[in-house]
Amino acid sequence: MFDKKDISKALQTQAFESLYDLAATKRSKLHEQENNANTTSAPAMSQKIEVLPEPTSNAKTLGYDICIFIDSQFNERQQRLNVSARDIEKAKTELINLQLVKEIWLGKSLMLAGSSKLYKYLGLESPYKRNVSDIHSFLVLLTTKLVEANPLVKNTIPEASLGDSSSTVDLLVHMKNSQRWAYEITWSESNCCANAAKLIGKGFAQIIFVCKDYDLMQTVWTRIRNTGFEPDFLSTIRCTIFGKLISQKKQFTLRRS
Repeated sequence: MFDKKDISKALQTQAFESLYDLAATKRSKLHEQENNANTTSAPAMSQKIEVLPEPTSNAKTLGYDICIFIDSQFNERQQRLNVSARDIEKAKTELINLQLVKEIWLGKSLMLAGSSKLYKYLGLESPYKRNVSDIHSFLVLLTTKLVEANPLVKNTIPEASLGDSSSTVDLLVHMKNSQRWAYEITWSESNCCANAAKLIGKGFAQIIFVCKDYDLMQTVWTRIRNTGFEPDFLSTIRCTIFGKLISQKKQFTLRRS
């Protein structure tokens, strides 16, 4: 069902025989490590190991699809996996109940965010670089995939350092015209001004705040505009929504086809 070249490219792993075999091997090693830890620990210290029930075949297949095709909408997954609406809905509900997946609505687009636990359970290396929030990490990767569809983009660096030990930008983009753009994922307006301030003097031609919906985008822009930033810096700031990035990706894909 999955093309091996697509899987290797998407996850940046070496080629392997089968995702299912890899998952089984990984889980076996994890269980062996956990058993060894139990036998070497003090008798009085009992360890609680979470054992998830085995997902159904459809749920497992959907789980792999979520991990590999991060930027796909839910309806696209149904078409790709060629299953009925009822079966994929049941598989989605199963993964959600196991706390392996969360639903995220971005405008009219339903996205499925895999947790770090899902990658571990399927024996795949998690692409999330930070442990702050799986949802934030998912949105960073989603933004990366959507932005990379733009033919003017040269390369991208998620969670890029700004030159010191504490400051990062969610997504650093190098454009083909040598400009550098910064993307900040914005789920609330509470820290938008601080995220803007840390980018002052960093040489970005554009700073884009990607918001979950139109109302938040308006609020974020109002707060940033009224904070008192210098006009030159303020002119580099843009606000957009995930829905627009999703639409732009579709347009770029159609042009290439």
